[in-house]
Amino acid sequence: MRGEETCEKTLVVGLGASGRAVCALLRSRGAKVTATDLRSRSEFKDALNSIEQAGCSLRLGSHLMEDFLDADRIIVSPGVPLDIGPLKEARSRGIEIVGELEWSWRQVSLPVIAVTGTNGKTTTTALIGQMLKQAGRHPFVGGNIGTPLSQWILSGEHADILVLELSSFQLDTASTFRPDIGVLLNVTEDHLDRYESFKAYTDSKLSIFRRQNSANFAIINGEDPICSKRIEEIPGTVLSFSRSDSAANAIVEGGAIKVAVPGKGKCEISLEKIKLQGSHNRENIMAAALAAVCMEVPAGAIQAAVEGFGGFAHRVEWVRNWKGIDFYDDSKGTNVGAVVKALEGFDRPVLLLLGGKDKLGAYEPLLAPLLARGKGIFAFGEAGPRIYGQLCGKVPAGIYPDLGSAFRDAVRRASPGDVVLLSPACASFDQYESYAHRGDHFKKLVAELGD
Repeated sequence: MRGEETCEKTLVVGLGASGRAVCALLRSRGAKVTATDLRSRSEFKDALNSIEQAGCSLRLGSHLMEDFLDADRIIVSPGVPLDIGPLKEARSRGIEIVGELEWSWRQVSLPVIAVTGTNGKTTTTALIGQMLKQAGRHPFVGGNIGTPLSQWILSGEHADILVLELSSFQLDTASTFRPDIGVLLNVTEDHLDRYESFKAYTDSKLSIFRRQNSANFAIINGEDPICSKRIEEIPGTVLSFSRSDSAANAIVEGGAIKVAVPGKGKCEISLEKIKLQGSHNRENIMAAALAAVCMEVPAGAIQAAVEGFGGFAHRVEWVRNWKGIDFYDDSKGTNVGAVVKALEGFDRPVLLLLGGKDKLGAYEPLLAPLLARGKGIFAFGEAGPRIYGQLCGKVPAGIYPDLGSAFRDAVRRASPGDVVLLSPACASFDQYESYAHRGDHFKKLVAELGD
């Protein structure tokens, strides 16, 4: 442990997966726990039974100020905005407010590789985990992907290293967190419905390196303008990856990725047999390989992991070919930067389905790749009118109430050799439970096309 003891009275705000997990862990450590969520009991079904049976007091449907002000410490879930009134009042009175990731990290003493960025986090995190496993290590892979750290601690399962995907929201409440290896993949506009400015969002991402020292590694994308502009702020030992800069620590050259980390080693990864396609995945592989070399993973283990890794559902996932038209599900592309990367991966005409819950970023960055290969955009959902307003007249565009109607029109307009791509640039919560729910609906629409 890193010297952190459980407080007598802890308030947990937000009862998603990480909130419920940290409640259970706190109770196992003897803390008096109150948990609050704005949702009603019926919305959780049976999900709260176990923490209630463990002795947590529940406050559902509203937040009570007295719960916040009576706590020794508040642990806030990533989905909870930090500017709500009760949190602001608690902060003004000196009550510590941390996130589930921060508090859980304090409970263990293992080396940490942490991955953040607007896009590519999940792929890179999982790929690092596979590289370590190929080398005979026992990583815990989780955080913002899959299992919360607190849930793993509670399970008692063995690990010798933590590989954590981190969102900006988790970093915002990580007041002492310091990874041995931090990875920042890229920074593009996202979550501007939650941050007051793009700079504030950028500052959140860069904070992954804030408490590092020269003994820690900071892996950054040397081609990302935000990362390269702020490199001087990083106190750790900086390693960069790039598709074009020969001075970078990881580069793409002649069908291979070449990696060199001073004092740790080198490796060369053949790209001939890899399953991950697209320039964005070259960047993910470079970042993962740099982290693996920092941990002295042998070159053979890195190569085997890359060749065996097939990616994830809803991330530029090929669905089927129907009458010469290829359908791809990129429902996880929930910001404009992700859609740009997806479009750049195709060399054929693309009919792009985009829309959903607006994150209030600009859609103009889509123009260059759309002009290069876009056959039309089909804007749907809550964000449809704003997308249409920014792009109509510059590229062929239509506006639709929902994904189904946008999909049907795209199919009518598609020709053999074209790609119909769902890469929405928006959150899903206007009409779906999650990006996976939206992606599954897209796949269902494709399946219903028949033979």
